[in-house]
Amino acid sequence: METLAPSQKIKEPKKLSQRIKWLRDYYFSGAGRKWNNEFSSWTTGTAWDIQYDEITYYIVPETYPFLETFKSSLKQASRKVDIPNDFYSLSLPERKAWFLKETMVKYVPHELLPGDLIAGGRFNVMTSMCWTEKETREVNKLIYGKNGSRAKMKWFHDHGYGNSGATSGHIIPGYEKALKIGWKGIHGEIKNLYEALSAEEKESSRGAQLKAMMTSATLPGELAKKYSSLCILKATGENEEVRKRELLQIAENLKKVPWEPAETFWEAVQALWLTHMLVMSDENYPGPGVSFGRIDQYLFPYWQKSLSEGMDREFGKEILKTFWIHANTAYDALIRVGANQGITAGYGQLITLSGMGIDGKDATNDLTYAMLEVIDEMSPILEPKPNVRLHRNSPGKLLNKLVGMISESQGAPFLLNFDERSMAGLMREAKIGNYESLINESNIHDYAPVGCLENTMCGNDRSGTVDNNLNLLKAVELALNGGKDLNEFTDPITGKKEKVTQDGPRTGDATKFKNWEEFKNAYVQQTKHIIEKCVNLYEVSESIRAKFIPTPYLSCLIKGCAEKGIDVTGGGAEIGFTTIEAVTYATTVDSLLAIKYLVFDKQVTNMKELQKALKSNWKGFEVLQTRAKNRAPKYGRDDDEADKMGQFVMELWTSETWKYKTISTHRRFRPGMLSWNYWVGDGFILAASADGRAKGQFLSNAICPSNGTDVNGPTSNTNSVGKVLGGRSEEGDWKDFVNLLPNGSSHTITFNPSFIRDVEHKEKFKAFLKGYLENGGTALQINILDPEMLIDAQKHPQNYRHLLVRVTGYNAYFTSIGRELQDEIIARISHEKM
Repeated sequence: METLAPSQKIKEPKKLSQRIKWLRDYYFSGAGRKWNNEFSSWTTGTAWDIQYDEITYYIVPETYPFLETFKSSLKQASRKVDIPNDFYSLSLPERKAWFLKETMVKYVPHELLPGDLIAGGRFNVMTSMCWTEKETREVNKLIYGKNGSRAKMKWFHDHGYGNSGATSGHIIPGYEKALKIGWKGIHGEIKNLYEALSAEEKESSRGAQLKAMMTSATLPGELAKKYSSLCILKATGENEEVRKRELLQIAENLKKVPWEPAETFWEAVQALWLTHMLVMSDENYPGPGVSFGRIDQYLFPYWQKSLSEGMDREFGKEILKTFWIHANTAYDALIRVGANQGITAGYGQLITLSGMGIDGKDATNDLTYAMLEVIDEMSPILEPKPNVRLHRNSPGKLLNKLVGMISESQGAPFLLNFDERSMAGLMREAKIGNYESLINESNIHDYAPVGCLENTMCGNDRSGTVDNNLNLLKAVELALNGGKDLNEFTDPITGKKEKVTQDGPRTGDATKFKNWEEFKNAYVQQTKHIIEKCVNLYEVSESIRAKFIPTPYLSCLIKGCAEKGIDVTGGGAEIGFTTIEAVTYATTVDSLLAIKYLVFDKQVTNMKELQKALKSNWKGFEVLQTRAKNRAPKYGRDDDEADKMGQFVMELWTSETWKYKTISTHRRFRPGMLSWNYWVGDGFILAASADGRAKGQFLSNAICPSNGTDVNGPTSNTNSVGKVLGGRSEEGDWKDFVNLLPNGSSHTITFNPSFIRDVEHKEKFKAFLKGYLENGGTALQINILDPEMLIDAQKHPQNYRHLLVRVTGYNAYFTSIGRELQDEIIARISHEKM
């Protein structure tokens, strides 16, 4: 059979200077480089020392088989840092602060690549947990004991509930403040708080935390001095005059920033990078969700000043392009052991561009456009992830630029956030969480997404945006079987089988339910159960992190920590939530619709037969499966009756989520929808579902309709999403917008390139975006994909190494993701008409 040649071309970088082309090409040469930023491990030298924090990876099921391997291999590969004799007499936060500073300043190598304009290279470190022998024994019992966190999270995942763990990253540090007052100013503020303590308080945990933060606050300045000396040394051996001047200027920048406040754009970008990379070092986590916030807003004054003083605009973009390269070196963490040389999915160092300013005015500026130009000219490249905020007053020029960039990209170069709906969610959380003095009409416009699309406030908010990922579909399974799993679990490694036991509440024999309301009530009880189970599991890892895994450097950048004398991992942030991300939403809604339609409304089957069909994975029940797929109503078609079921599911689980707080850190749980890639892997764990899906087939992704069901086009798809989020109301959360998901909701739609092939179609697409703003969700991810190109990329991956696609909340290189996920992306409906 003849195959069609791809009609779409892979986007190529353009307008790159010789410097940037060399740096970009050098980065993509991967393990062939002489220099890279792969993990280095550092130890106190004690027999009990540990470097690897497995808790932060509990939300990544792919790591489960390797947890023990990571722990032991990092210990074996670790290099010793000489510690003082009185080291273990210090508090744990003080030990952590000292050890990170000593390692980064005196042990980790300092290098500068040819032509680079920004210093700060190696930050992917696994540093000692700095525990005493007694602390190590205590932690080991809590994690590895028979009833420890590892066993509990594994059971939760294996039985289809999802995953849960106290995860690092996913935060917006106070970068704007660090640029304005410098680390000298931050250190001075912490010192003043410490000196105001009584003698007794100075000896307390509060005093110890402030002393640790003072030590941490000196780290950026000390490291900058090292890099400054390196630049001076390089300048002495440099024969090319222009490069020599650059090296000397970088050295001068580093003598000043980040210790002193930044004044020029070059200084500000340098200070921002050093400050940011050390957050990743402090958390022993290479980047996920450590986001830059509204970067085009707080860097704009420096941009304006430097341009007015003679900086060439293209040179300003050159500075930004080297910053882009630095952000991508986060992927070097696993450069020799990871697929595609570590460059896989997204670490999610998000930047936020444009958006609403005060009083609803648009905040787009010249730096916004300069950064969009940098993205356009550097792409395809993964980091930093751009998120463009749109609202009713977004300028036509911006929309034209975005649509133009989307039209010539494969995969979306950025995510689009919609301010009105997003701000409504944050206003809702302010009211429910009692944070109205910190989140209100006067500052709500200063929010920004972290990680993929999760909305938070900047510099004072730890909202644990991916800590809990819950499969809502599990409640349907339990309701069908009286609170028990439909199938027994078999361990895929040992082959050992577990008997089905009573886990959920005893909601009765579903075959004896007389009407839909009885089944619905059982589903409600099981939903409450799975949420409570997730909450209880999360507390296990949260309590360990709060007590044993401080991050005093990051705490310096989060308002509330110094004032309270509490680390950010202990709940020190001014605003503290932890998020439950609902997975399998559309599969759940469609399954409930199918049960109601097939069993109760049309009575084409009975509950006993449906149970048998699901337990047998639809084998022998193919006719019933076809009816479930094609006759039962589906969410995502702008069908009010179907979407009413979606509203019921949404209101149930979100209202239940708000009821809980963590015990150890007093953070309230909040709802969101970001499926990452769980809807893929968990499809092999959860039993077959009543919507016709067989076990092993993918589940639904975030707030998106199930694949193949949104047959009425993107506008109907959008309208359904807006309705289940709460729609519009005179008593809205913000203006007349309602948003039940303050964390945000991932929504991906794929279009064929023909959809925006000319001016007329681009105007239609702009109209679609404006309609989405009024009736859609919080965030939209657009794929412009040619199916023939993707098929060819599967056959000839060597020709498509830089082919980017939008998965869910993040971009990934198509050839680096698994075959199943590749097939899923190819199978997504390409909307060619509107």
